[in-house]
Amino acid sequence: MIKFFRKIRQNLLMDLSAGKAGNKTSKYFKYAIGEIVLVVIGILIALQINNWNEKRLDKLKSKDYLERIIEDLDLKINSFESEMKRGDRVKKHLMATVKILQSGTMTKDQKDTLDFTFSNYFQFVRIEGTLNTVQEMKSSGDLGLIYSKELRKSINSYLRYLIAISKIFDQLSNKVNDDHFMNNYITLNMKENFSESTLSYDFTKLCKDQFVINKLSRFTEHWSDKKSFSEILANNSEKLKEEIQKELLK
Repeated sequence: MIKFFRKIRQNLLMDLSAGKAGNKTSKYFKYAIGEIVLVVIGILIALQINNWNEKRLDKLKSKDYLERIIEDLDLKINSFESEMKRGDRVKKHLMATVKILQSGTMTKDQKDTLDFTFSNYFQFVRIEGTLNTVQEMKSSGDLGLIYSKELRKSINSYLRYLIAISKIFDQLSNKVNDDHFMNNYITLNMKENFSESTLSYDFTKLCKDQFVINKLSRFTEHWSDKKSFSEILANNSEKLKEEIQKELLK
């Protein structure tokens, strides 16, 4: 197309220089129109190429964003699975500890159970209610690069549930991390190597404090919730990850 108009331009210039067709004003007018047409066509072609290039770059950017969201979800999944296992372990130790305290007797193995419980029952980790890449896309105004409307809905739904659970975890953490009620009973014997530190406590006094026993029994429920919600979040993260992977194959 460009060669075609370039040829017309050359013919007009040749006609003008040769003085053909008598009326040079008409020739100049045709030449001017030809020049304008060529410029307009050149601009339109440049705009089309620019738009095509921008769309190509946006698609590459969209792909990069989706791949990074998958990476964020992988981190979430690993974290939730770890917290699920830990929640189950702490819950079981808490249940065993309550029974031991209620019984009033303790064997060496049971002391190991109590030591684990008293070292871990209050370490209730919070979670972030965000996906870092989605947060970045919101800040930069790039959410539109998630082209699938259904996928955007799925991501929003996932984040709403994640935020809701993170708030629940915050509330539970405030309850469980309150370890002051044990201060009268437990002493941490510090060593230079922290992993070698030990706990000492008056088992007899602990057995007689019904408030402590009741408090620990309530914590069993909180850690059970931690396990259940972590499992749900891990499953939701897997489902969203699979949906994004399908989108990337399109």
